[in-house]
Amino acid sequence: MRRGDIGVALFWLVLGAAVCVYALRLGVWDASGPASGLVPLLAGIVLAGGGAGILGAALPWTAPAPPFWPVRAAGVRALAVLGALAVMAAVMPALGFLVTATVCTMFLLRLVQPQRWGWVVVTAVASTVLLYWLFDRVLDMALPKGPLGF
Repeated sequence: MRRGDIGVALFWLVLGAAVCVYALRLGVWDASGPASGLVPLLAGIVLAGGGAGILGAALPWTAPAPPFWPVRAAGVRALAVLGALAVMAAVMPALGFLVTATVCTMFLLRLVQPQRWGWVVVTAVASTVLLYWLFDRVLDMALPKGPLGF
């Protein structure tokens, strides 16, 4: 298992370094403030840091780690979250941000730690409207609009 961990760690280290190099080419800061390379640079640092952490845990001087998902259901939930986010990304151009994010948030709230439906609906709607207001109104970012115009 350690060889597999080392391979995965090296993959993330190389990917993180490549993202950092690309981000630096874009420019991280200019006279007006943060440039387009700042967020990719931060993401590359996080990727490389995660790879370094995996590599440190996989080296021979460390004790074997317990299984990442000792319970199979945890792995299934993680894959379901990834699947839900992929479906959200695919459907968002057609249905818009508000509808897609609300439905995805409701699904995730019921999946990860099942809650009462009333709480799920209120939390999903409130968090989605808050995010919409923040990104669309405050930060003036263009979010996908659905068939109803929002």
